[in-house]
Amino acid sequence: MRYFTIATAMTLALSLNAQAEMSFDKNDSLNGVTLKSGKSEAVRAYSGSISKHFPFPLEMVKNGITNFSEKCNNDYKGKREYTSQETDCKYFNEHLVETFTIKDLKPVDAYKGIEHYLVGRQIYNRGSYTYYELVQVKTSMNEKNQKVMTISLEMLNDSEVRAFTEPKFDKDSVFSKSGSTYTLTEVGPSETHMDYEYHAETDHWILNKEISVPQVFASISKSINDLMKTVEAESSSQKRELASHQ
Repeated sequence: MRYFTIATAMTLALSLNAQAEMSFDKNDSLNGVTLKSGKSEAVRAYSGSISKHFPFPLEMVKNGITNFSEKCNNDYKGKREYTSQETDCKYFNEHLVETFTIKDLKPVDAYKGIEHYLVGRQIYNRGSYTYYELVQVKTSMNEKNQKVMTISLEMLNDSEVRAFTEPKFDKDSVFSKSGSTYTLTEVGPSETHMDYEYHAETDHWILNKEISVPQVFASISKSINDLMKTVEAESSSQKRELASHQ
């Protein structure tokens, strides 16, 4: 298990170094999403970021982010293999077939004392893809004595998944790396500010080409805005439900 901890740290360090060296020479802004892309040798990196202010308590916004199994495309019910084909997802996600959560994990030293779990995802976008993400939730106080919650998701390779659990499938994705981070700041009892960042790397023979950048930018922008809508809708639903019981 110690080997995994060291290996993970080395992987993270190498990834950060690679990003630092990569020049993001393509920039755009679509529907409020700031987009960047750059290429180093055969690997192209993409990033997308947005900031939002929600009139909801921090915990409600957190729940609107982490209700992973409630987001999918119900038209793909028949493709589900690990969740019920009878269940209707509450929120639409164009390419997501299903998501399941695994919280009963093997202990890994590096994550002791940190809330963490895995989500397994099956995607359909002109083909079927599968991967696991590690979810981590950390809470702290900032210099203004405001509560700050960071929710991070990072796609794992097969050996990293096995350190936590016995996988149901192998990683199959056009991206070699991907992840996202939500930074939630409690600015008031019913006010939460969110900074969201998405990143991905690919050596896919089409997606790493400069000609593909506008199309990928458009896809990232749409996905991020759709995601923000589900967070707002779920937070609003929780607020209405709470009000109805008061």
